[in-house]
Amino acid sequence: MSIELITFLLFGGLLLLLAFGIPVTFALGTITVVLTYFIEGSDSLYTIATTTYQQITSPTLMTIPLFLVMGNFLVQSGISERMYNGLNYWLSGVRGGLAIVSIGVCVSLAMCGGFGPGILTMGLVAVPAMLKHGYSKKIALGSVMAGGVLGEIIPPAIIMIIFAYIARVSIGKLFFGGFVPGMILAILYVCYIIYVGIVNPEALPKTTETVTWKMRFRALKEIFLPLMLVVLVLGSIFMGIATPTEAAGVGALGAIVICAIHKKLTWQVINDSCSGTIKITGMALWILIPATLFGVFYASVGAQDMIMEFIESLEVNRYIVLVCMQLILMLFGMFMDDYAVVTICAPIMLPIARLLGFDTIWFSVLFILNMQMAYMTPPFGWALIMMKGVAPAGVTTRDIWRSVPPFVLIQFAVLLMVMIFPQIATWLPSMVF
Repeated sequence: MSIELITFLLFGGLLLLLAFGIPVTFALGTITVVLTYFIEGSDSLYTIATTTYQQITSPTLMTIPLFLVMGNFLVQSGISERMYNGLNYWLSGVRGGLAIVSIGVCVSLAMCGGFGPGILTMGLVAVPAMLKHGYSKKIALGSVMAGGVLGEIIPPAIIMIIFAYIARVSIGKLFFGGFVPGMILAILYVCYIIYVGIVNPEALPKTTETVTWKMRFRALKEIFLPLMLVVLVLGSIFMGIATPTEAAGVGALGAIVICAIHKKLTWQVINDSCSGTIKITGMALWILIPATLFGVFYASVGAQDMIMEFIESLEVNRYIVLVCMQLILMLFGMFMDDYAVVTICAPIMLPIARLLGFDTIWFSVLFILNMQMAYMTPPFGWALIMMKGVAPAGVTTRDIWRSVPPFVLIQFAVLLMVMIFPQIATWLPSMVF
């Protein structure tokens, strides 16, 4: 059977199963196993079993449950609410201060638990507070969603771990490659909020609460422990003292200790944190196993060589190919989950990027930035769905969608910035490693 026909059957069958509403994990696994059996014979099914075993016993993937434990225990300890109240004291009286604090807390939670905690906790805590003080819905909703998805690009992001494993790139390098773009995004969000406060003061009224300096300094203790934990985890990787897996273990233990210090280490908290970790880890493994099988089968039939030859035969500038890949990712991100896009596109696009001479960490950061936009773009935007689930009564889906465009434009601007100036993504990894 020709490679062209195998490629058509593989991707055509996958798209057909997805069109019937079958989850991407089962669609990817089914089409891969079926084609492996009919094309390579029953003996090749042994490869499926051994590959699956290698996935679920990989030491590298231990970073996923460990970082999830770290984030879950910190969230369960109520640290996000205390950080929000504490930072709010320092920006009391500043126009747009509540929205800026939301961004700051989301950055902190991104460094502790990846994507999810920022939107869920700030959606429950910050959005009602901003609406109560007369903030516009666009800023209240948009700032929390934009801040929440920073957990996709600021380490330790779970999607980065999955991407690095599938694409076979360094997790540590990818972590630090995403750090600077993530911080730039957070700063630009804050600049936009300040700009709105200047041109449209009615949208961001000042808070009238009286705050003393004693209250401000007392609030610093709510920030100190999680800040030290982040410095310990990321700093140990930065200094080369620990691998990402070892640092994740330290972070998990530190989060449990912080939870105990705040007297929140109850059986209910332990149960909720561990069950949440198991659910997300199980989902990640269910995605990784068929994704790896897909890549192994695709490589074994020589299809990647066909793609490489096709790319080499194109008489176009390599940056045109790069832009086309980014547009494909944007389109897929509007209709598919980011994990699905990573499992399908990463094994194909990374070899193309290497062939064209692009830095793999730089291209990987562009990929992740694109997936971050996918979380904010309708109709299939997880951030929009999660916000609708936690938003207070009176907030409609229309309100949520209308709050998105300014922040998505900022994300797109940073994507272009990193594309034009690769050093934004490559400078820190080159310094560390």
